[in-house]
Amino acid sequence: MRNLILLFVISLFFNNLIAQQYVMTKPEGFGAGTTGGGSVAPITVSTESALQAALISTGPKVILVSGTITFSGLMSVKVTDKTLLGLPGAKLVNNVQTQAGSGILYLKDGSNNVIIRNLKFEGPGAYDVDGNDNFCADGCTKLWIDHCDFQDGMDGNMDLKGKTDNATISWCKYGYLKPAKAGGSGGANDHRFSGLVGSSASASAAPADGHFSITFQNCYWSEGCKERMPRARNAELHILNCYYNTSVPNALALGLGGGANNLTCYVEKSDFTNIDRTFSSYVSSDGGTIAVTFSECLQGATNVGSVTKPSYTTSAFPVASVSTAIPNTKCGAGATLNISANGAITSNCTVTGFEKNYVTEISTQVYPNPSNGSFSVKGKEDIRSLTINDLNGKTVISKNDIMAGFDTEINSALEVGVYVIKIQNNSGSTETIKFVKSK
Repeated sequence: MRNLILLFVISLFFNNLIAQQYVMTKPEGFGAGTTGGGSVAPITVSTESALQAALISTGPKVILVSGTITFSGLMSVKVTDKTLLGLPGAKLVNNVQTQAGSGILYLKDGSNNVIIRNLKFEGPGAYDVDGNDNFCADGCTKLWIDHCDFQDGMDGNMDLKGKTDNATISWCKYGYLKPAKAGGSGGANDHRFSGLVGSSASASAAPADGHFSITFQNCYWSEGCKERMPRARNAELHILNCYYNTSVPNALALGLGGGANNLTCYVEKSDFTNIDRTFSSYVSSDGGTIAVTFSECLQGATNVGSVTKPSYTTSAFPVASVSTAIPNTKCGAGATLNISANGAITSNCTVTGFEKNYVTEISTQVYPNPSNGSFSVKGKEDIRSLTINDLNGKTVISKNDIMAGFDTEINSALEVGVYVIKIQNNSGSTETIKFVKSK
């Protein structure tokens, strides 16, 4: 009975933790001091001109975006004390694929205290002509971008550069659904390069303290991304509970160079299982030094030096749940919040249990579950690999080549607790099942 109570407490803990983290009331990480427009009464905009007027107006503002706003070119604005919220289905779109006409939103140097949540940014697809990005902050101090979807940026999906500092990017999704256009003047025929932190190795192209202090929390680099997830220099990065899943051949997640002021990166509880390359050093081109630590990651790379974990408090969850929590289409990364006409922010899903919303319901059977001894797996199709991870992400059992329809017994002296079974089927599909070992 005591062990069953313990398991219930564990499940309740993770249920509450993830539920609270999905609809965040304020940012965590380096951007924790960002307040945006505060609690002023919101205004609603539905045109490009109205949006621009609201963003550059004086005083705090909470701005609701309604419907699809199609841009005629890059909106370059200096923004201070503003919160920009997307009502359900809101999109900012620019399908112009020329150098001058590309891009959506550009925060000019001097921008400060900006929040952007629940918006979809849609570009025309990658084309390397040194055009503009879906979103660029070129000098914004105190920035929080949460639950946004950045898709098909022409030069990139998101750049954080210039004097931009003290930013948190949480629950955001990046992807490319449109094919890359070849033949651009920049030389890359496939420029599905998602984003930069810092655009130059020069010391003058960095914030006043020398480092871009950026937290990427619960973010999802999805199908179509090829590189720059992110590419960074002169930075102090924390990458927490992020998920990388793209089938692009030879895709690279983290490209890190030192720059004049050097770089540190602490990567924590992130899942790199479905990407070809986790990390590459660009010190040879950027100069300086880098230090990179991978802590409790799946398919993390070898550490370079040592980085101390940031001292601020975050509500992280176990790496074993990243592959189901982050890409969840109702409760995961991207523009999945529910924002009402009065600016109230709620969830589109009801988290009633860790196992209900963050473990995929699939037809592969694991039984008995819970089990106080051995248990069996019967695959819905041929299983290429099966791993059993504890809640710290450590693999405790692994098996390969399990035939569909057959009972495969797994007999191991697992300790009492909660485990996550991750399955890679021969078809390429993946499945995740929560398993409980009882006494």
